[in-house]
Amino acid sequence: MQIPKEEKLAQLNRVLQGRTLQGSESLKAFLRFVVDKVVDDAESQLKEYVIATEVFGRGSEFDSRIDSVVRVQAGRLRTKLQEYYATEGKDDQIILELPKGQYTPTFRYQTATPAGLEDNGVASTLADRSTLKDDESQSIDTQGNLKIGGTLSLHRRWKIAAIVFAILSLVLFSTALFYRSRTLQLVQSTNAGTLSEVETIDRREIAPFWGPLLSSTEPVLVVYSNTLFQGTAEEGMKLLKKLDSPGSSLGSPNIPQSGIEYSNKPVIEHYTGIGEVMGAYFLGDFFAKMRHPSRVKRSLLLNWEDLKTENIVVLGSPAENLFLRDLPQKQDLIFRPNIPDKDDGGKPAYGIVNTKPQPGEQPYYFARQGGPSRSQISEDYAVISVLQGLNSKNRLLILAGITTLGTQAAAEYVTRPPYIRDLISRLNTAPAGNPPALPANFQVLVKVKVNGGVPIQLSYETHHVISQ
Repeated sequence: MQIPKEEKLAQLNRVLQGRTLQGSESLKAFLRFVVDKVVDDAESQLKEYVIATEVFGRGSEFDSRIDSVVRVQAGRLRTKLQEYYATEGKDDQIILELPKGQYTPTFRYQTATPAGLEDNGVASTLADRSTLKDDESQSIDTQGNLKIGGTLSLHRRWKIAAIVFAILSLVLFSTALFYRSRTLQLVQSTNAGTLSEVETIDRREIAPFWGPLLSSTEPVLVVYSNTLFQGTAEEGMKLLKKLDSPGSSLGSPNIPQSGIEYSNKPVIEHYTGIGEVMGAYFLGDFFAKMRHPSRVKRSLLLNWEDLKTENIVVLGSPAENLFLRDLPQKQDLIFRPNIPDKDDGGKPAYGIVNTKPQPGEQPYYFARQGGPSRSQISEDYAVISVLQGLNSKNRLLILAGITTLGTQAAAEYVTRPPYIRDLISRLNTAPAGNPPALPANFQVLVKVKVNGGVPIQLSYETHHVISQ
């Protein structure tokens, strides 16, 4: 049945104004755009490139092979629509869907039982009578149940089948609980009475730190460093953007940026640090244990729309994540190049500047080497920054070390319960006897001991509360 244009637009407005899409402005814009095209008979424009450039602010150089923003957002929108119709929209007359594999939305009327027929089997009886063979013995009892050949009615059969299925489900569930209990007993005996870490992370215990990120139903976006190099691995590479260069526009590396030395050498954008890789693993494992959705994105594909609408965890310092140099949020602990290192004869080095030293704190922090090679790092520092996102409703967590090993340590620090508990105890601002509470925005400095390229000891150094 054809649905009038006015009814389609009315249903769109009901979905957009519902609770399910509240706070998801990018998904609202996506849905409004694709529905408007359908209503205006312009379905031919619903291409990935058009949506990326007109809805998500991608430039003319958008390449769907390396940027999956439209596909990812389409998946999120489908999930949200399903959630809407399972809850607040369950009584809507019209169902709005975004079928998999396409960006053209569809509308259909909600199917319902004809008026006047109660759910007692009569409706299905009347519908099924025409399918019976002429030689089948059939009758309808006083309760409206169809009997076939003197056997139980179809309605009664379904009831019995449902009861049997429920009993089987209960048996299987009880069996699963038994084996799970038995498995935990084996884990306890194997590990001298300790449970695996999956069983020891208490969501309530880590809520003061992770609560603002885990309370949202939206996936947490994990952004890993993806810096630009010039040259080739065979002939040698160097950073395309110097450490003392200004910030960079987000998006394609082909966008002209100040401070870049151009040549005929290729620009390589598919390298990231070892610490960022390990950090992404720690975070993915943590979110899986918390049963919270997450997704990953390399920093060169990040855009300002992401920063405005997503809860984001960033792996890596401004040395690799160029967009961090442009953030407007205030920070006391800042990464800077060319800092004179007095312990190394005054040589300029990349390190952390403490812009507001507190009593007992140093003004500068540097990584230390155990030998002549930069790969022989023996000590590093990392900054854990918890900040308000560009949108006041979202949060930004930056995990950054002076070296990639410090970044790995920072990710470990915020995903292992003993470290999280220690951090919460040090930053707790709640009165005695009340549940712990942390400042809205803060930075924590962590000292990292490294051996053989592996962070082996992490310790709290200091923290600063940041007023935005």
